[in-house]
Amino acid sequence: MTESTLAGVIGVLLVALANFDAIRTTLSASHSGPVTNRLISGVWSILLLIHRTRRCHWLLAAAGPWITIGLLLVWVITLWLGWLLVFCGGSDAVVNANTQASASLVERIYFTGYTLTTLGYGDFVPGNDRWRLVPTLAAANGFFLFTLSITYMLNIVSNVTQKRHLALSISALGESPLEVLNTTHDNGKFTSLSQQLSPIQQTISTLGQQHLAYPILHYYHAGSSQKSLPLALARLYQALILATIANPDLSAATHTQFTITLRVIDQFLDTLDSAFIHAAPHLPPFPALEAYKTLPGFDASQKQMQEGLSDHSQKVLLAYIQKDGWEWEDIWQLAEEKSAS
Repeated sequence: MTESTLAGVIGVLLVALANFDAIRTTLSASHSGPVTNRLISGVWSILLLIHRTRRCHWLLAAAGPWITIGLLLVWVITLWLGWLLVFCGGSDAVVNANTQASASLVERIYFTGYTLTTLGYGDFVPGNDRWRLVPTLAAANGFFLFTLSITYMLNIVSNVTQKRHLALSISALGESPLEVLNTTHDNGKFTSLSQQLSPIQQTISTLGQQHLAYPILHYYHAGSSQKSLPLALARLYQALILATIANPDLSAATHTQFTITLRVIDQFLDTLDSAFIHAAPHLPPFPALEAYKTLPGFDASQKQMQEGLSDHSQKVLLAYIQKDGWEWEDIWQLAEEKSAS
């Protein structure tokens, strides 16, 4: 096998890799491609190490857009390199349109770039009929990848907005489980909290599927705790479990709404557990819950409440919060301050 033939074979493999990774990441609606998965998870792990050393929420918040742009650049560069090697597969693959002289490496890089971007200047052309179809395939491939990338980016922006809107909607109920329950207890009936849950359930279900379809959404970090979806879901989850366990007099309708919302959150966490995180090996620590016993309708000991909180989903929530750059204590901090005051 000659050097030019080997270059062509490697080029075809790189083109196939770039297209496979881009298509799997953007169109599979379930998993990211092998390059995407290793690239973004590796970068995020490094950023998390820096964050845990210096507590740089601004760094994590800035990372999402740059990771997205970096991913698209990797696709483009891999595709460009692949087609360049294909065009290096023969001395007559690219020639000067006027002199018919074989193109140099720099000229082939230039030819590959304007072919992929469909600019078509025409100063370099295929050298014979055997190569005339190849630039057409390259141009179609470039147009496909650029269109796919732009559409992907626009959908990510829309989904990030929805993700933060959900976090703000939940945070509006309270910035800790105690505050959520204290502002919506309705003398132990929790009717107002129950009425808020239907739109939240639908949005959580939608976001679960969006996180599968757009894995890069995991890496859009909110620097404010109010806009953080992991913290918001964890606070709501604790509040609903505590209200269900400690208040035996909840109406059937309210109890049903609480149960459905808990199941929807569990389904969301199952989605993350299969595609983004792995459950922590141990249960997270729970604070003293004495303040919750003063809420109207609460009739359970601290031991009963803590036992009710000890399920597998808490391990997934702990991993989710830590993977997003927050700490478990951020869920309960406000509650602890109120307990101490």
